[in-house]
Amino acid sequence: MNSAQGPGQPGKGPRSPESGPMSGLTLSAMVASIIFGPLGIVLGHMALRQIKKTGEEGRGVALAATVIGYIMTAAGILSIVIALTFWNSLDDDAPVNGSNPVSESLVGGPG
Repeated sequence: MNSAQGPGQPGKGPRSPESGPMSGLTLSAMVASIIFGPLGIVLGHMALRQIKKTGEEGRGVALAATVIGYIMTAAGILSIVIALTFWNSLDDDAPVNGSNPVSESLVGGPG
């Protein structure tokens, strides 16, 4: 083993604490993606662009925040669709024009 290779060498071993600052938008994107998905998507893309320009750390976290934002947004839309479908199915069981389904099922019917 070469003695010049240590844990602080790029690509070798764990990352050293002084490897560079993480983008401030990265943490914001992660928190926002959990709370409100669409905001996390926007902040995640902004963080990725900033990291690409400045070379800051945190690309993986920003990418994860963006993916979580998309997943949370899709889950929110899906739950709204399911809720509306369920709500609409409850209205289908309601009697139409004030008729009473029980009285119509009696022998002889109404009237």
